[in-house]
Amino acid sequence: MDTNEDRPREQGSGSVPYLPPRPSGDAPPPRPRRGWWVALGVVVVLALAVFVVWPLVSSQLTPRAGDAGTPQPSVSRNTDPGLDGIVARDVPPGQFQPGDCLTDFTAVQEPATVVECSREHEAQLVGRKLWPEAGAFPGDRMRPKAEEFCGTIQLGNTGDAQVIVEISHPTEGTWATGDRRVDCVAVAHDGTLTSSLVEEPVFQDYSTLGAPAASASPSGAPSES
Repeated sequence: MDTNEDRPREQGSGSVPYLPPRPSGDAPPPRPRRGWWVALGVVVVLALAVFVVWPLVSSQLTPRAGDAGTPQPSVSRNTDPGLDGIVARDVPPGQFQPGDCLTDFTAVQEPATVVECSREHEAQLVGRKLWPEAGAFPGDRMRPKAEEFCGTIQLGNTGDAQVIVEISHPTEGTWATGDRRVDCVAVAHDGTLTSSLVEEPVFQDYSTLGAPAASASPSGAPSES
């Protein structure tokens, strides 16, 4: 006689494995809580921000080397350079003179060696503007005004060098220490320079609030703005 136990079991698409019923008194095991891991991660990120990021931000507020906040000893200049053409070594940026040709140049806010422009060099201070001593920091107008001033300076033949004019200007922090200097430095990022890039460097001095003592101006009478 054919019994149910002798028949093969049919695998239906709706079949599910049998699970014994859960006793009504048992509650499902609680899921592990990850909230404290998230809180710990936030604390670690904040600690890194304090010890790593903050020193980088605060360093931007210190006075530039050679400005009124950190006076530098005056560097003597050789009025009759020798065969090496060196006028002065380790000159702070605040003591660069408009038209100076620079070697050993690393950045617009770092000291460099002043040489005769007929010698190989990497940079030249082609323009400078001194803002009035009185008055509040120009704020957001500082950078555009500095770019406008430097952008009007016409450069001569750069030879095979790729030249970019880099701008150094006061920040709110350095302004408070008496920094009023805007420098326009033509830098050869590819190749070297062997002559002056300007016939006359541009110099506008409004530090005394009087008529500007400008050695040259590409646009005629300079504006005090």
